[in-house]
Amino acid sequence: MYEFYSITDDTLYIHCDVEVDCYNPIYNLENKYSNMLELGIFTDCVIKIGEDLIKTHRSILANNSKVFQTMFEQNGMIEAQNGEIIISDFSPDCVQAMLEFFYNGKVNKGILESKVEDIIAIAHKYQVEPLKYECEIFMSNLIDDEKFLNYCDIIDLYDATTLEKNCKIYVRINQDCLLISEIWKEVESKYPQLAIRFLKSVIFDSKK
Repeated sequence: MYEFYSITDDTLYIHCDVEVDCYNPIYNLENKYSNMLELGIFTDCVIKIGEDLIKTHRSILANNSKVFQTMFEQNGMIEAQNGEIIISDFSPDCVQAMLEFFYNGKVNKGILESKVEDIIAIAHKYQVEPLKYECEIFMSNLIDDEKFLNYCDIIDLYDATTLEKNCKIYVRINQDCLLISEIWKEVESKYPQLAIRFLKSVIFDSKK
């Protein structure tokens, strides 16, 4: 910013030029990594999902997933020998979403809206805690009576502690209706330990 001053008729005038630096190093880095995935630049690994192939980089996979890291560290494993990983239990969209998260730290909102339960499943399997957390936060904003039982299943399957914490808040807020509902009876029947944790949260909150 450049400034100069002038005084006329006892009035101070300040003139300045403002320069804006539009360079965003973080955004630039994200774009570079995204391009590496999209364009397949210097890839050394391929993921096969049925007939679909996604070229990727071992270093990126290993840096983001303990499961992939273990694969590549053990020379006796096929994945380490030929750089080919076969994924048969998730759709190409889910695998692509996980990889995009590896490269730019973001999850497409559309894929979260349509397949968040699949995304949290793949994040859990490959031990990608930041992606799992993103899924839990997304689901936490959607908690209602209709989804509550299903979310209890997700908490139980994937040790979704962030989602559980927010479900506890939902139970406390809606306890008068929820705790006498058919949904709650199912929760007690299918997930007794989780139901106890919810009730403890209600009791402790009432004592504050």
